Amino acid sequence: MTEVLTRDEAVRPADEATVAPPRRVGRFDYKWVALAVVLTGTIMTILDATIVNIAIPTLQTDLHAASYSDIAWVVTGYLLAQGAVIPMTGWATDRFGTKRLYLVTIALFTLASMACGIAQNLPELIFFRVLQGIGGGMLMPIGMTIILQAVGPQQMGKVMGIFGVPMLLAPALGPVLGGWFVQDFTWRLIFYVNVPIGIIGFIAASRYLIESRVTRGLRLDGFGMLAATPAVIALMYAVDRSTTLGWSSSLVLSLLGVAAVFFTAFVLSQLRRRRLATQLMLPLAAGTLIAGIAFGVADGWASINSVTMFGAAVLAAIGIPLGLRGTDEPLLHLELFKDRTFSWAMVLSLLIVTVMFGSMLLIPLYLQEVHGYNALQTGLLLLPQAVTAAFAMPLGGMLTDRIGPRPVVVGGMILLAVGSVLLAQIQVDSPISLVVGALLLRGFAMGFSMMPTMSAALARVPRQYTSRASSITNSLQRIGSSVGIAVLVTILVAQFAGAASSTTCNPSPQVLAALSTSTHHTVIASQVCGQLKGEFSNVQFQGSSTSQAKTTGVAAVDTFTKRYADNVLSTSFDRVFAFTAILSIIGVIPALFLRKPEKSSTDQAALAAA
Repeated sequence: MTEVLTRDEAVRPADEATVAPPRRVGRFDYKWVALAVVLTGTIMTILDATIVNIAIPTLQTDLHAASYSDIAWVVTGYLLAQGAVIPMTGWATDRFGTKRLYLVTIALFTLASMACGIAQNLPELIFFRVLQGIGGGMLMPIGMTIILQAVGPQQMGKVMGIFGVPMLLAPALGPVLGGWFVQDFTWRLIFYVNVPIGIIGFIAASRYLIESRVTRGLRLDGFGMLAATPAVIALMYAVDRSTTLGWSSSLVLSLLGVAAVFFTAFVLSQLRRRRLATQLMLPLAAGTLIAGIAFGVADGWASINSVTMFGAAVLAAIGIPLGLRGTDEPLLHLELFKDRTFSWAMVLSLLIVTVMFGSMLLIPLYLQEVHGYNALQTGLLLLPQAVTAAFAMPLGGMLTDRIGPRPVVVGGMILLAVGSVLLAQIQVDSPISLVVGALLLRGFAMGFSMMPTMSAALARVPRQYTSRASSITNSLQRIGSSVGIAVLVTILVAQFAGAASSTTCNPSPQVLAALSTSTHHTVIASQVCGQLKGEFSNVQFQGSSTSQAKTTGVAAVDTFTKRYADNVLSTSFDRVFAFTAILSIIGVIPALFLRKPEKSSTDQAALAAA
């Protein structure tokens, strides 16, 4: 039954405006019922984010995409839509209620998935993927809010540990299912698979979830929304394009500048410095207008560079009158960062998602590029890590509730560093058991670091702010994962030239003879090695693979070139994994500041009333 609050009632202290939901649904504790329902939507959205990547080459062929940049919008559009809607989820949850909004978003995601499956061309697929991203982006923070409102802080670790299981299982299952569907059936199944799951999730949510309080008259912070959404989109799109264009490209730099100004204006507005925030919109509008004209002259007026800058200029211009109007309720409650545990947990979360999600991209790439496994085999090799993490997460959550987050997370970060060091030791001829062993250790470490950190932060949040806290944490995770992937890919590409110089290059007489025969002139070792090193000095990251040395069709030459390329790639990957080990050790510092939640009188009263 929905309980309605007026705007004045919504801002009462926690002990007056917050009531815990009923503690049982039939024979079951409500928190476990809510968790089971929410996990359905969570698994679906995270699985979808990984299952599509494996089908990109097939989609490019079947939909007649001109280039990888065009087909990449199937992934990019989904991610940008997710990032755009997360900041407003907290407000929407308070305004319309968790159950109602959850039903709307899971229905949108399911219908969009069906539409993606029947799409006949690339524009249709991209459009439906954006709709899918809007639904998927809101499902995770809404689901987290539902759980936070149903669980007291003293059990936060245990419940959040279970909630985090699909976050690690889905990335491993996605390539397996995607590879199976694409190879043996059709790529359309990667979207149709969401439909029965979505229907089950919708029915379960409509029957078992309990509606939260609704705050009538809660106005949307229009200026905050206008500043937050383009800030997130510009940043995520910039880091996405950086993997192919480089960080020094004019588009990436322009997008980063736009994101920085919008983000600064957003923070100022949330701190109630609305006048100063509004004043930033004028130079932003002028600057992006000039940039749009410059891109239009150079690349064409319909180019993505020009359109993006003109779009930013329009949004900045709209922000000026919106900023002058003002609103009483901020989009996000940044005062949550006054709690030291919450602030340090957010810093630590950024480090963890960088190490975790960045590695989740690089490890499959390493297995496919160096060891030659296909997508299905790679997914199966990643399953042990996911299974270990699925076992460790609930265990880490229970330990967090019992002894506090600090020792659990510190131990998890140390184990994560050791696992990264082991990955950095793997060579081309290393047995696969060493790879699996390192992944098993990392999976155990993730279970002890990721969700215990989140539960430590969220357990400190007053219940009336749970929706806003989940929006903050999900926004930071989404941004952190995108930035982390882009940073690690940049570091990987930067290592190619150095690795090529340090890798031994000794072509055998047979290789030199074969090259001399095929080119009709004498070839010496220094020429061969110089050419190979030059190719790797200019190597680029293309989607889900890296460019390697060209093949010649001569068996002896191609075997030598493949061996040299594998050694260069292996060395480059090793250095990136060593960097993630350093990040993991750095993560120990914020982990030392995590504290157990105190039993507040508010929660005790709420629990007693339930």
